[in-house]
Amino acid sequence: MRTRLSVLVTSLLLAASSVSAQSRDPYFATFTASYDFIYHELDETSAVGAHFDIASTIKRDVPFLTFAGEVGINHFDGANVSSFMGGPRLRLPNAGRNVLPFVQFFAGLYHCGVCDINDFAIQGGAGLDLRTRRGSAVRIRPQIDIRHMFDNPGGFNAVRAAVGVVFPLNH
Repeated sequence: MRTRLSVLVTSLLLAASSVSAQSRDPYFATFTASYDFIYHELDETSAVGAHFDIASTIKRDVPFLTFAGEVGINHFDGANVSSFMGGPRLRLPNAGRNVLPFVQFFAGLYHCGVCDINDFAIQGGAGLDLRTRRGSAVRIRPQIDIRHMFDNPGGFNAVRAAVGVVFPLNH
């Protein structure tokens, strides 16, 4: 498992390093508050959910590499699930003056108290940071994530679609 994870992360970094340079990264650090309008796992969809992340830029040239930590909670009928994850986020070259695409790969803990599950999970995803207006530091972030929980015997997957607001912590 660790070998596959290392190969995946290394492949992403090597593939992205061949991309030509674009504009400067607008942030050193960000806080994002997101509403999960879809979180679906085990044939059930969450009634309401949210996740929050803090990210800090590690590599300040294209592709920009950040490390992010995320906390999320989703409510199902009779149960809450939570996650505590972290990992690299690779901000790709700008797709336009106001469009900043990214991909990310997180690993961490998945918890469901009613289900009696505390397990390791991985999550891959992608999204866009969209500047709402010229000169604005605040951005809107739509994103899609696919998560795999390693609950015995074979594990299960979840899909999340979210929209959030990205706030710069410093420039």
